[in-house]
Formats: sequence, C-alpha cells, structure tokens
Amino acid sequence: MNRLLASFIVVLILAASACTQESESPEETKARIQQESARVRKVIEANNADLGRWYASSDINSVATVFAEDARQMPPNGPALEGREASQGFWKQAVTWGQWNFDLNTVSVIANGPIAVELGRYTIKFTPGPDAPSGMTGYEDAGNYVCYWRLEEVGKWRIVYDIATRDQPLQ
Repeated sequence: MNRLLASFIVVLILAASACTQESESPEETKARIQQESARVRKVIEANNADLGRWYASSDINSVATVFAEDARQMPPNGPALEGREASQGFWKQAVTWGQWNFDLNTVSVIANGPIAVELGRYTIKFTPGPDAPSGMTGYEDAGNYVCYWRLEEVGKWRIVYDIATRDQPLQ
C-alpha cells in the first residue's frame, strides 16, 4: 500500500511539473515587461486622448466607460469618488458648471499581465458657465497623477485607481 501511494505521488508530481511552464530568467522577465508596457502605453495614451475630448464635450457617459465598476478617483484636495457610478454622478453635475479642459500626458507605464501602472502629468483649465454655483471662479491647475489600470476584457483597459497631486500648495 505504501509503495502504491508513493508511486501515485511520484506520478502526480511528474504530471504537475509537465504542466507548468519553465520560469523566466530575470532578463526574459524584463524584456517581456518592457514589451507589454510599450503595448499598453499606446492603449492608455489613446484612452487619455479620448478622456480629454469627452470631458471637454461633457460626454460623461463615455468618460465612465474608461473606469472600472470599483474605481476610485482621488482628486487633490477633495474626497475620493468611490465607484464608477459615484464618479459619473459627480462629473455629470460638474460639467453643468462650465467648461472643463484636461490635458493628460503619460510619463511612464509599467505593465505585467492584466495590470498596469501609469505615471503622468496633467493640466486642467476650468471656465465657469452661467450655471456655475455663485462665487465659483475659473482656474488652471497642473500636477502629477498615478493610475492603476486593469485589463477587464480583451483589449479593454480600465482605471481602477486615479490619484492626482497638485504642483502648487493650497492658498
């Protein structure tokens, strides 16, 4: 019985090792990640260009498609918007206040499988309209951001975390 059990375990180990891929060397891992990062960066840059156009045209339904259901948008000097629905609701109201112009510039992307991290710079210009809350003024701002992206379906990368910091201190 012990001999049968030992033979069974050996067969299981051999079968399991035959099913696993050989691990990558550090050089192979680095090369793969560089290739994935370059490929994903193109997708992220296209998404960022779309986001800029959609915010400017108040197309918040399209903006929402770039965010995951469980996304968190964390703007500087404000509370986090938790979930796609909360972010979409906030921005649907915010675009009624005036014109929003975002410029998102990717600095770097590191991707590995279904996750990617983007480091970028942003500029924003807000021009209040007739429906802006009383006392709301226009402004321009610039800063840095980090986005954690997740591949949710074939070719569809979505933002999970969007964290921004301002270059200027509060005044």
